[in-house]
Amino acid sequence: MRFIGTGDVTYILLSGIEVADTIRLSDNVELHTADASHLDLHTTLSACSHPDDIAVAAAFIPRITAQFRVTAANPKELAVAAWNSAWDALLLSAFFRTEIGFNLQCNTAAQEIGAESTLCATNLGMRGLTNSPPHKVTDEESRWITDNHANAWRLLDNERFQNAVHCLATYPWHTMGRVQMAILWAGIEGMFGVTTEIKFRLSLYIARFLQPDNVEKRKAIFDSMKKLYNSRSAAVHGSKIKGDTSSFVDQSADILCKLLRKCAEANAMPDERKLVP
Repeated sequence: MRFIGTGDVTYILLSGIEVADTIRLSDNVELHTADASHLDLHTTLSACSHPDDIAVAAAFIPRITAQFRVTAANPKELAVAAWNSAWDALLLSAFFRTEIGFNLQCNTAAQEIGAESTLCATNLGMRGLTNSPPHKVTDEESRWITDNHANAWRLLDNERFQNAVHCLATYPWHTMGRVQMAILWAGIEGMFGVTTEIKFRLSLYIARFLQPDNVEKRKAIFDSMKKLYNSRSAAVHGSKIKGDTSSFVDQSADILCKLLRKCAEANAMPDERKLVP
């Protein structure tokens, strides 16, 4: 990835998520609405300085629905803050199960981009290139971000949490259900230090972590996790998967999403010692 630091403010143009109002994510990053519908091909070409930038801009400008406004005291710190904003995109992708593209950077806001702007590609892999509608953040979800995003950022210092976020945010980049299952379960299993009786213990820990106070819901999660783990094993080991693979992928992603949200809300990773009956 390549992020540029010029001046004290820059914009990372996003696809895959849509907001109605500004959401403050940190001291350096705010999530804003964006509208690049005014841009025609000539203006876009004028704002780009490299053929690679032109290719990415042509693919993503029509898909821009939001933007990060990134600020810092000087260009060097701005480049670092812009680079780190990629984790904001991955966190939001994971928490709302949407594929957020963050492939374009500009020195002006989306609605102000003109021929004199500097528009460049941050990621030539062009992840997030999808025709799926963007996830529209609700008022309730906006409040959830405000309350928990800082906790999630602190938890990124924990490699288990960081790994799980990356697994959930990036599994859609792969087209095979088996591979998606393997990635998702790398995130799920990595959150718990289970080395023996893996199916039983993992199912138990997940159930107790997600539902510490509701016995019936805890039992339902425990039973469903054991069944889902069988599908995970078949996917990872190349055996025949009995049932709808896409459904198992969706269920696995939902579980990992719930685990990550619970961690952010608790500002802590699961403690296996407290999850043993």
